[in-house]
Amino acid sequence: MNSTYKQCFKIAFFAVILLVTVFSINQSVDFSGLKIDQLTAEKPLFGADEYQYEAPPANPDENALSSKVNWALLIFSILLVLVIANTLDISKYIAKITGKETTDQNQVNRWIMLIFMIVGLAAVIWEYRVHGKLILLNNSASVHGADYDSMFSITLLLTSIVFFATQFLLFWFAFSYSYKDGKKALYYSHNNKLEVFWTIIPSIVLTILVLRGHQTWKSVVYAEESYTGKIHKIEVFAYQFGWKARYAGDDGILGNTDYKFISGKNELGLAYGPEVDLLLTELQEKIAQDEQNIKNADMTLASLMNDYNAANDVKDYVAMESVQKQIDDVKSGSYVDELKASIKRKTKQIERIKAIKENPAIFASTFTSAAEDDIITQEIHLAKDSIVTFNFRSKDIIHSAWLPHFRAQMNVVPGMPTKFTFVPNKSTAEAKKEFGEEFEYYLYCNKICGSSHYNMKLKVVVESQKEVNEWLKTQQPAFKKQEVVPAINTEAPANPTDTTQKIVFN
Repeated sequence: MNSTYKQCFKIAFFAVILLVTVFSINQSVDFSGLKIDQLTAEKPLFGADEYQYEAPPANPDENALSSKVNWALLIFSILLVLVIANTLDISKYIAKITGKETTDQNQVNRWIMLIFMIVGLAAVIWEYRVHGKLILLNNSASVHGADYDSMFSITLLLTSIVFFATQFLLFWFAFSYSYKDGKKALYYSHNNKLEVFWTIIPSIVLTILVLRGHQTWKSVVYAEESYTGKIHKIEVFAYQFGWKARYAGDDGILGNTDYKFISGKNELGLAYGPEVDLLLTELQEKIAQDEQNIKNADMTLASLMNDYNAANDVKDYVAMESVQKQIDDVKSGSYVDELKASIKRKTKQIERIKAIKENPAIFASTFTSAAEDDIITQEIHLAKDSIVTFNFRSKDIIHSAWLPHFRAQMNVVPGMPTKFTFVPNKSTAEAKKEFGEEFEYYLYCNKICGSSHYNMKLKVVVESQKEVNEWLKTQQPAFKKQEVVPAINTEAPANPTDTTQKIVFN
């Protein structure tokens, strides 16, 4: 049999294997139930997590499917045995026994390389066509987002060209220059022209990409400095596991903040005198309570022993385990040590607050009236086509504020204020027309920060400036209470002589 017939036989052999494999998979999986359009972005990747999950319908013909899967597994096992046999090079041992060469491994690997190249590149093209639609591109909701998308598209195009070219050459060279008897390999040590070519060209391309990226980033980071109009500043406060937004009140100024002022009622630590004085009183009361608990440690131990015996009488093992842990803490001294550490922390906080209040210069610059009318909200409203700056703070650990549709992301670091400036140019109403009525913009945490990280998000609404102003009027300031005048009652008043009624909530 000449070489031409051998090549045709090998191609036919591999074609039969591929046909058998495809037929087996086709018989074992119901492709008719799959629709390519279900893989496209009918619902947006982000902002649509309020959709309810619908489980796929069960297949009633489970026995038939099981039979098809068994046949597919059988064929797959046979192919796997063939691959293992080839890997162990059993054919060489057969050739030694029979004295005849059974298989030319170089030719087998040569054709496997070619088949792998064709199937692999076809799979990449399919991936681009189907799942490429799920990439957030060309639908940004901010001005700078268009530049970001353009940069990403250009980078993806260039890297795709390089990928296809290098992968084609890699496998084609393996196919074309496989080992052949009597053929000697060419030793090619160095070529200056080739070295210059594949060094200068990538350097130029990467330099252009980096410079454009730097210019784009600079236009975002320093947008406040180059903008002469009004900039809407909103503080975004991160904590495990949520966000709070703070708007300036009627005075248009965000009040000062300090982590030392954070309390149960003053969650953002606003510099508001009466609230800070209340915090000092609470801290002193808690210190006194902790000192009393240290003195009563023996009584606490006796009370816990009674609780343990009571739980033992009813065989409540869960309560017994919990109480026993508390008993061990008291006996080991860790209970008292924790109380002493708590007193130390609270004492230090009081000293730091008093250092601010007793210094006239610091006090005057910190405790202003600006914080009194600040508005703290559970969602963010932005005016379309207006420049906005988010000032980020974190209460506890590092978070990452991510607004995917606005192409904005910034780390939120404790003790280090960060910010991001952008211009939203697509309203929520326009986005709903594009993605569906259930769509909403959200600010997510994009850095894993604990067990409830997945639920850490804040709704963002983009609308007209008039609508933003109307919404702000419905929000209650942090400390200054608004006078609310209800709508006029059209029913007859209880007192005929009083024709007007005004109710003021203090």
